[in-house]
Amino acid sequence: MSLREFERSRGDVSQIPAEIPEELYPVVADDVGRALTNLLGLAQPGNYARLTSAVIDLLGALKEAFGDRAWREAVLPAARAHALAGLVHECPFTRHSFMQPRGYPGDAGLLDFVYRHPAARLAQEAATDAGRTVMTFTVDVTACEAVRHRRSILAAKIDETAARCDMPAILAVASGHLREAELSVALREGRVGRLLATDQDPVSLSTVDGYRASISDAIETRQVTVRNILAGKADLGRFDLIYAAGLYDYLDARVAARLTRILFDQLNDGGRLVIPNFLWGVPEEAYMEVYMDWYLLYRSRDEIERFAQDLEPSAVRKTTYTEDAAGVIGYLELERV
Repeated sequence: MSLREFERSRGDVSQIPAEIPEELYPVVADDVGRALTNLLGLAQPGNYARLTSAVIDLLGALKEAFGDRAWREAVLPAARAHALAGLVHECPFTRHSFMQPRGYPGDAGLLDFVYRHPAARLAQEAATDAGRTVMTFTVDVTACEAVRHRRSILAAKIDETAARCDMPAILAVASGHLREAELSVALREGRVGRLLATDQDPVSLSTVDGYRASISDAIETRQVTVRNILAGKADLGRFDLIYAAGLYDYLDARVAARLTRILFDQLNDGGRLVIPNFLWGVPEEAYMEVYMDWYLLYRSRDEIERFAQDLEPSAVRKTTYTEDAAGVIGYLELERV
């Protein structure tokens, strides 16, 4: 039985059913392969921009059409095995994510591509001409624009904290390369008493160490994992601002709520905890999973607000939820009494 015949047997030829029998997975894989082959004609010598746009749209449609299991076991493997994967992996941004050179997804080096930071320039220059056209397209998608905006928002939070507190103490959890420090006026002007950057990755922290000379000697680093924090093995101090730029996108709900309670307890009176998280509906989600091996935990507003479910209500002066202009990342801000 073909996939189309299966649709007819269900009396619905307008769309692929969300859940299909496992015996049809090979049929699905063949159909995915043919669809991707049809897109190869969009690849022009030295320019894969049209191809990349079409691939993102196709994969997004396929992810919406199939159930999770069919997506994981039929669609995704077929797409990765297709020759088209070699073309999009000429993009240094896509390839870096897929190869995970630091051993985990979404590392700080990957975000440097998103930020168009000079640190990523060598890898970009080493790519093929066509690979650079893929990157030019992919770093301009909705999700990447939201990450750049997040960097600016967090830099503004640092500056706001310095405006309301004299020489504040600030904690960046899972800081990565702490690129928001480059955008902070308060740090450069010496109006921050302490900014502690914690991360599991010593390579990232080594980069942050360089900011002590170039931006502010108030910046400190400490190698700390989320597990250390959850186990109460990280005595970090107390802070006027705590934020975790991209960490919560990888935490399940129970861990996220527990970490929120622990971090909130480390705030000074009047201190604020800022938690961003990607929202449902990112158009590039399927491309990220297939060709970047990059999985995030997308959430609704209600799910993000439930991060605070373990907090003592009397300890919370104010809870604020906002979203960026595109509705891609939601921000939960919790202020301590």
